[in-house]
Amino acid sequence: MPTLSIDFAIMEKADNIAVIPIDIGWSDVGTWSSLYDILPQDNFGNCIKGGARENRVILDTRDTLVFSDRLAVTIGVENIVVVDSGDVLLVCHKDRSQDVKQVVDYLRENGSHEYL
Repeated sequence: MPTLSIDFAIMEKADNIAVIPIDIGWSDVGTWSSLYDILPQDNFGNCIKGGARENRVILDTRDTLVFSDRLAVTIGVENIVVVDSGDVLLVCHKDRSQDVKQVVDYLRENGSHEYL
């Protein structure tokens, strides 16, 4: 299935669209870093999601996003994204979270479709 932007897929083809101006804020949650920006964080700037509270050991860690249903341990790290999806573990600096697209391209080109 081709990837299409909403303006091309819907807006350019529709003739009965109305727009109402409103200031509600907007955040394109297209990267893990942008998701971190909108989720609640603890006193150290960490956002820890998934799993039970006892499955989290976060020591000397700041400004980090962790998504995991398994035991997740971070020690002495800053500005990191950790995402455990079961069969894939992603660890990257928050500033590089948009580079996941490069990993997807690499996996696709190398026939590793089971991870996509």
